[in-house]
Amino acid sequence: MRLLTILLFISFASSCQTAKKEKVTEVPLTFKDLLIQIREERISPEMAEEKFAGILKDLKAKFPSPPYDSLKMDLVFPLRNKNYKSVGGKGRGFYGRHFDLFDHSQAKSHPAHDIFIYDVDRDCIEDNDNEYVDVLAVNDGVVIATETEWTEETGYKGGNYVWLYDFVSGGIWYYAHQRRVDVVEDQIVQQGDIIGQVGRSGFTAKTNRSDTHLHLMFLKIDENFRPTAVDHYPWLKKAKTVYESHVSTHVPKKVINVQILAKPPFNLLPTRFSR
Repeated sequence: MRLLTILLFISFASSCQTAKKEKVTEVPLTFKDLLIQIREERISPEMAEEKFAGILKDLKAKFPSPPYDSLKMDLVFPLRNKNYKSVGGKGRGFYGRHFDLFDHSQAKSHPAHDIFIYDVDRDCIEDNDNEYVDVLAVNDGVVIATETEWTEETGYKGGNYVWLYDFVSGGIWYYAHQRRVDVVEDQIVQQGDIIGQVGRSGFTAKTNRSDTHLHLMFLKIDENFRPTAVDHYPWLKKAKTVYESHVSTHVPKKVINVQILAKPPFNLLPTRFSR
């Protein structure tokens, strides 16, 4: 009888463990999680491409966009008070031949344009008007990843960045080397909204040989959710200049929840995100 009781107890315990395991659900991989895994080479390029496709598929289902048409890209210029004349190399800085988003060991490409401010003393302030320069959303979209805590010790190249999913084209924008980031993940922005400020964050941008600039990349997403870097200089040439920038009025649900849970006198969010 005692042996039977022990066996029944073991069987019950085993069934409870099985039930617990069944209740455990896999936490979805965020876009930033994927970027970190790629950077730290903790995921194979093949698996990274598969995860990327899943994330972009979900994004496109949530935010349907018209078919990609380069002729319909009507942007605002990504820096306040600036125009295409601030693009480095007169638009010849784009080199996307060896670009591979999923393989961090590939570092021979520059699938972007660098957009410079006049900053002789490299303090991230535009010398002509003695102000920091706002970085703007070139199109309507949603923020899918940000980095805000870059330090020289971390060492990675992009510094403080923003990734933005473009509602108009279904592609994604990458804004790197920012001094400050003023948006959060899942925040919806309109064309011309402030997303940050031009800076010198990032392994290469912080060096004295580098002038202060914004690194801007655009990735077109095909029908199989594969990314291709696009030379967007033609769009920048005809982009509208913004002289009076503004902040987004949208507050993501997760941020609202944090505000509700926060206890006075703590304010977990910058006031610029308040309605």
